[in-house]
Amino acid sequence: MPLKPFALALAASASLATLSFAADLPSRKGAPAAPPAVSACTESEGIPTDAFGFTTGSDVADPGSFGPSLTYGGAYGTRLGSSNSHGLMLQGSYGLAPCLEVGPYLLGGMSNASFGGVSADERSFGAGIETKYKILGRDMHGIGLTAVIDPSFNRADPDGAGRFTTYNTGLRLFIDKTLIPGKLYSALNLSHDLTWTGPDPYGRSSTFTIGGSLAWQVLEGVYLSGEVRHQRAHNTLGFSKEAGYATFAGPGVFWQASKQFAISAAYNIQVAGKAKGQPGDLDLTNFSQHLVKVKAAYSF
Repeated sequence: MPLKPFALALAASASLATLSFAADLPSRKGAPAAPPAVSACTESEGIPTDAFGFTTGSDVADPGSFGPSLTYGGAYGTRLGSSNSHGLMLQGSYGLAPCLEVGPYLLGGMSNASFGGVSADERSFGAGIETKYKILGRDMHGIGLTAVIDPSFNRADPDGAGRFTTYNTGLRLFIDKTLIPGKLYSALNLSHDLTWTGPDPYGRSSTFTIGGSLAWQVLEGVYLSGEVRHQRAHNTLGFSKEAGYATFAGPGVFWQASKQFAISAAYNIQVAGKAKGQPGDLDLTNFSQHLVKVKAAYSF
C-alpha cells in the first residue's frame, strides 16, 4: 500500500476512535447558578418588630408589601391634680425598596386634666411619616441595625386657650439580636425627638430616650417581653438646659394570631425620676407615671 493512502486511513481511524471515546464520556454540567443576592434585610429568621413592648425591632417590610396598623397610647398620672391622655395612630407601612420602609400615619388624641379644681381638657390631631432604612442584618453582621427619621405635626385645641401646633422630628436607631434562635431575642433603641411648639416665637425642647428589652417566645407566635427605658427632657434642641429625667420599666406581650394579623400590648410605670426644681423622686412634670400601648397590625 502506498504510504500516503495508508497515512490517511490511519488518521481517519484515529478520528473515529476519538469520537467514540468522547461519546462514552459523561456530558459536562453547566456552571452552577449564582446564589441569591444577600442584603442587610435578608434574614433567615425574622423577629416581630412589636415583640419588645415600647421598644422596636430592626426588621423592615419586604419590597411591595403593605400593612395597616392601629395603635392606642394612654398616659396617666401627674404630680398635681389628675391627668390622663388617650391617643390613636392609624399607620400604613409599605416596603418601597429593599431595606427601605415608609409609613405615613394620622394622629388623634384627647386629654383630661384637673388642677386645683380647674379643668384643662384638650383635643388634638396630626400626621407624620416614618421612614426606616435597614443598614445591618443579623445574618451578615450578628445584629440588626435600622436608622429612622420620623417628622410629624400635631395641632392642639385646649379648652379656654388658643390653638397651638407642635412640630416634632424623631431621629432613631433600632438594634436587635438573636440570643437563642427560636427562643430569646434582645433589642436596643436610641431616640432623640426635636420639638418646636408654636405659634411664633416657637418654643424648643427635646427628649432623649434609650431603651432595652428582652423578648422570649414562649409558644409559637407568642412572645413575652420585659423592658427598661430611660428618658431625659431638655428645654433646648440639644442636651443642655435639662428639665428632668425618668426611668420606666414594664412587661409586654405579642401574639401572632394568624399569618397576617398580630396584636401586642405593653405597660410601663415610672420607677425613678426627677424634675428640675421639683420635690419628689419621680418626674411627673415632664412625664406621666403610667404608660399603656395596644397595637393591632395586619399585613398583605
